[in-house]
Amino acid sequence: MINSAMRWLGGGKLASALAVLGLTACMQAGAACMNLDSLVPKKLAGAAGTGQFVPAVYQPEAGAALLPVIDEDEGPSIVGLWQFRMTGFAPDWGTQAWHSDGTELMFSGAQDPQTGDVCQGAWRKVGPSTYTLNHIAMGWIAPGAGFGVRVHFHAIVHLDATGNSFTGTYTAGVYSVSPANPFDESVKVAGGTGTVMAKRVKPD
Repeated sequence: MINSAMRWLGGGKLASALAVLGLTACMQAGAACMNLDSLVPKKLAGAAGTGQFVPAVYQPEAGAALLPVIDEDEGPSIVGLWQFRMTGFAPDWGTQAWHSDGTELMFSGAQDPQTGDVCQGAWRKVGPSTYTLNHIAMGWIAPGAGFGVRVHFHAIVHLDATGNSFTGTYTAGVYSVSPANPFDESVKVAGGTGTVMAKRVKPD
């Protein structure tokens, strides 16, 4: 009998036999084999136990657990065009674009275009509706006087619930640089802090 069974299984029916055995075990154990609640952590089961799928990552070092990867802040994004105003150390105003690739572009209305009124930065989200901006402005000392100024801003801004305005704070350092080494921040000549506020520019 055993030899006959082995020959039957060896004849390409091993998978079928294992499936039958597995189904039998499930039936003997009641409906537990199909009880997804016993297999999926409740925090992965979706809102109100709907069973909807959510992003998760397998972490063997965390006890072979599935840990959710969820952006709990599903509100509006800071991406878009803004009218901004800065107060404090570097008073300024103008337009600012936050791009979806994590870059930012600013046109300063308070700066002379002859010395430099365009600057750029890179941003990332650091919390619910909260963003950090690493922003660099470079320009001439005075019209016709040649290149020699680098201003480095670090800002933290918070987007309001409507997604149409943000406020925040910044720190800034002003550095004396040269065309030979325009990114050198070893010679700091001034610095300070301030606030920033902005309103979203919407299409007509």
